[in-house]
This record gives sequence, C-alpha cells and structure tokens, in this order.
Amino acid sequence: MRREVQHQLYTLFLAVTVFTFLTGNFAHADNIYVSCWGSGSIEKFDSSGNKTSFASGLNNPGGLAFDRSGNIYMAYTTSIQKFDSSGNMITYATGLNCSSDIAFDSSGNLYSSNFFVGTIHKIDLNGNKSLFTTGLNEPSWLAFDRNDNLYVSDVGAGKIYKINPSGAISTFASGLHNPNGLAFDSSGNLYAAIWGSGVIEKFDSSGNGSIFASISFPYDLAFDSEENLYVARYWGRPGSANGTIYKLDPSGNMSTFASGLYDPTYIDVQVPEPATLFLLGLGAVFLKKPKK
Repeated sequence: MRREVQHQLYTLFLAVTVFTFLTGNFAHADNIYVSCWGSGSIEKFDSSGNKTSFASGLNNPGGLAFDRSGNIYMAYTTSIQKFDSSGNMITYATGLNCSSDIAFDSSGNLYSSNFFVGTIHKIDLNGNKSLFTTGLNEPSWLAFDRNDNLYVSDVGAGKIYKINPSGAISTFASGLHNPNGLAFDSSGNLYAAIWGSGVIEKFDSSGNGSIFASISFPYDLAFDSEENLYVARYWGRPGSANGTIYKLDPSGNMSTFASGLYDPTYIDVQVPEPATLFLLGLGAVFLKKPKK
C-alpha cells in the first residue's frame, strides 16, 4: 500500500514536470555573453550577474550567435570564429569584409552582415560561403523571425529591412536614427535599439512601432528565456569603462545588470535547449523513484 502511494506521488511529480516543460516555466539559468571592443574580450554572466571572462586578447570582437548545440560563434572582421566550451577559438569561415553581426536560421545556416560592402553572406552547415544579399548601405545587426525571414538594421539607410528566405528584400521600418541591435520576443514582436534616438522601439509584425523604453546609446539587444530584455549600452567613446548592461522585464521595468564594462557592443543569451530541460526533469524523477 505504501509503495502504491509512493508510485502515485511520483507519477504526479512526473506529470507536473512534463506540464512545466510544456508551459515553459521550468526553472533554469541562462548565460549572457557580451563582446567588449575596448577590452578585446567576451564576458560571460550568469543570470545573477556574476561575471567570468570567456575569451580575451581579441581585436574588436563582433556579433555573437549560438548554434543548436550551444556552440558560440563570433563575427571577427574578415572571418567567423567558433569557440569550444573552454573558450578556444577555431576559424569557421573566412573571406568576409567587416563582418559585424551573425545569426542562425532554423536550419542551422549562419548569416553574416558585411558592413562596409553592403552585403550579407550565407554559410551552410559545411562552412561553404555564398552571397545572399547585395546592394545594402551599411548592414549591421541581424535577427530571424520564426518564419526564417531575416531582419537587418541598416545604419547608413536608417532602415530595417526584411529579407525572405528566397532573398527578396522589403523595407520593414524607415526614418530611424542609427538603428542598431535587433531581437524578437516570443510573440513575434521585433525590438530595435535606436542608438541615435536613445530608445528601444517595439514593432509588431506589420511594422507598426512604439517606444518600449528610453535608454541613451543602446547598442545591442537579447532576450532570455523569461522574456527579460538585455540591453548593451555603448556611448561611443572607446576605451572607457563606462559601458552598462541593462535588464528590462516584460513590463519595461529597468535595472542595471552589469556595469564598468569596456565598450559592450554585442550581446547574446545562451538558453538551454528545451529537450535538455525535459531530459533533466525526467532524470530527476527516475533517479528519485523508490525501489520496490
């Protein structure tokens, strides 16, 4: 009788675990990575704001992106670099021209914006590079929506472009004063750091914009798994330790997450894969299951 009650309790616990996984409320820690131009480093923060150095001795580290296996990639002027879990750097692709930001599509292809030449390259899973888009002004930050449309902030044109998977370009938003970092929330709204205006603008899927927050010199954006928005603030004076990372909750309430950084310019958040979380939950259940 006692074992039967215990079995029922563990069955209930398993059901709760599965429900929590499906509703996205499984508690876990995200890691926040920041490229810092001034210090030539990539800094890693846990969700509590504790900092460790992930990589150092870099020359103007650029945009960051994670693949589906949790490996981190970095735009590095003329190349794309890949890091292993220990922070060792491996060249993934070369022959780029001022690669500023990178982003993965849902199939695992990597895209790079080439700021000075107005192009975007596509790099497939085997590292093969091809030209995806030309004729842009100064393409900088990249973000994909859930339908694999690529959004590009073009600093020189003051626009955000939308490029469908076939490469067709349309203007999503215009009249922007130095649009920088881009990030999507889970509802499909696009957030853009408008550096020149000192605001974070929120756009719906039709391109209708509204001010989400006012922050001087916002540079890049990234969401964590709980819909908190992280903002890298870089005010344009290289070499000064006055860079800040702000954290905004879904209601727009802002707090300082980290400060004293040397030119934080790009930011990304490593979120554990849902499958990993599910397996961890199942493992916790079965490891604790009582013996018969």
